[in-house]
Amino acid sequence: MDQILLKKTTLPRDNLGCSRDKLSVDQSISNGRMNFYRKGALSAPKEQVVTPANSRGYLLGVSAANGHRRRIFHEHHSTLHDFEANSVYLRSFTQDYRADLRGSFDFMLLEVSEAALAMMADEADIKGAVALECVQQRPDPVLGGLLAALFSSVDGEINKSALFVDQLSVAIIIHLAQHYGNQPAQSSSSRRMLSTRLQAELQAQVRSNLDGQLSIEEMARTCNLSTRAFLQAFRDTTGTTPHQWLTQERIEKAKDVMLESALPLKEIAILCGFADQSHFTRVFTRATGATPASWRRIRQF
Repeated sequence: MDQILLKKTTLPRDNLGCSRDKLSVDQSISNGRMNFYRKGALSAPKEQVVTPANSRGYLLGVSAANGHRRRIFHEHHSTLHDFEANSVYLRSFTQDYRADLRGSFDFMLLEVSEAALAMMADEADIKGAVALECVQQRPDPVLGGLLAALFSSVDGEINKSALFVDQLSVAIIIHLAQHYGNQPAQSSSSRRMLSTRLQAELQAQVRSNLDGQLSIEEMARTCNLSTRAFLQAFRDTTGTTPHQWLTQERIEKAKDVMLESALPLKEIAILCGFADQSHFTRVFTRATGATPASWRRIRQF
């Protein structure tokens, strides 16, 4: 099972060749196969972004804001690019990269190796879309929305479950294969439904992993399906996503604990897989129309 890691680093230059001197945002998330970053600054560093050619695969960048400009240096010429919100660049690490940055910037990035890309494409039941087309600047609000969801915060903290990150990763891989792949992505279009027995097994899995560290791959394996086929079958059968299902199971578990014990809400929140009491209160209230405290108080009389 892949463990989600969130960290901040303090080296003078990051592993993408950018100086950290002026970075106001420097975040990273990894699910073991894809590395996600968010880099932002009110003003660009004076030093060039430099990444020597290597075998790390591909780097995708999506601008989260307007007003960034960069000059990219090629072997015999340079090109100038103005990035608006949701502008995308996609490049291969096999080529040397040098760029001058100008103005403020806020980029969400994805790094994926060729091996991981091929593996995830196979798991998503995608055929023949391993190599990606490199682009310098292209509007793509879908990718912008997916990465913005990944880096959205709860009370200022990014604390995504493996289930949520895996779910978004599959959606991103499918989108990349369909819109940036070297040939049209193909997959099985046959409709599948999950049996009552499989639904019960999945529900038991989720209830045993309310911390969210159950992966989409594990759930798909239970059903003997590719990740893409599983996600489609799950939605067709339940009308929801695995992460939404996890959230509902957390709420139901919290209700049981509130009725059966006198534990404080802070402890119940952690026991049921929420980040903290504030997160618990917000999710519970949105789902039930009442705060946990008021819901519990009403049912105690």
